[in-house]
Amino acid sequence: MTKFELTTDQKTEFERDGVVCLRGVLTPTEIDSMRAVIDVQLEQVGKSPTGYDFEGIARQLWQRSNTLDVGAADRFEVDDLAAAILSDPDARPLMENDDDDTDGVFLYEVAGWKHHRGIREVAFDSALPELSAELLDANSLNFWEDTTFVKTPHTRQKTAFHQDLAYFQIEGDQCVIVWIPLDPANEANGVTRYIRGSHKWGETYAPNMFVSQTLMPGSPHEKCPDIEANEDDYDIVSFDVQPGDVIIHHVMTVHGAGGNTTDRPRRAISFRYCGDQVRYYDRPGAIQQPGIKQPLQTGDRLFSQDYPHVWPKPWPSVSLADLYDSTVSKTKPQVEHTAA
Repeated sequence: MTKFELTTDQKTEFERDGVVCLRGVLTPTEIDSMRAVIDVQLEQVGKSPTGYDFEGIARQLWQRSNTLDVGAADRFEVDDLAAAILSDPDARPLMENDDDDTDGVFLYEVAGWKHHRGIREVAFDSALPELSAELLDANSLNFWEDTTFVKTPHTRQKTAFHQDLAYFQIEGDQCVIVWIPLDPANEANGVTRYIRGSHKWGETYAPNMFVSQTLMPGSPHEKCPDIEANEDDYDIVSFDVQPGDVIIHHVMTVHGAGGNTTDRPRRAISFRYCGDQVRYYDRPGAIQQPGIKQPLQTGDRLFSQDYPHVWPKPWPSVSLADLYDSTVSKTKPQVEHTAA
């Protein structure tokens, strides 16, 4: 595991801006292990119950398809979401201009830690849990979920600006999201962009489906502002990053991303970590997580095999990935990674 020391300036930047970029946190071996997982996830598009191609959904949506074809994916009620978007008078395509007529893929896949050791090792045993706990000033840390976001070359679909809190069944904002690029990334191929200071706006915004700003049905929260049409009104920051770098943002920080108009892939995985002040909350409109084994009640601490305790470790040299290997589901291919 890489030892990474946060500086006072980095802590101050996170507190002030709600986002910080940290360079060289992960090792080449850790990056390779997650790339191997994404290779499997891309092969499973159309077959996975939790994997979606948002670019394909958007193409069907704006062609006014009566029923959306999402293969075997069933995490979302996509026809209800499509109806909500098409009935929203403010909804519009959020697509980049690109002269290339290639159909890209915007892969969204979740809960890879339950099926792939390559994700578990990095999520549980890398430098990330300790760094996240330090940024949050947390006494202990639970892992909430991972999400894979891939934009293959010439994926025109943007990621609508949004705020993460209302997607999660949690109460409290002691939570960070770690965005991990597995390819060099900048604004041309869709690096995430953040509104500095938005974590201090004091607002909770409803979740959207990423392909549109339309809020998901059932959420009691307000719609996120139309930032795409008014970017000059906001202090938006992005970072040019390399594999090994990570971007960590607060759960209340508003963020989005452009499409990928280059010939380069943009593969990324995000991890979500919650501190000891967070409680479970059956939030209306939040996205239900797949494969929950120990349902919690509103107000419960995240003491559950579904939300592994990742910091502090019971002893420094223990491999938490090893401890969880005997409890995770074996329903999907397991990607093992051995260092050369």
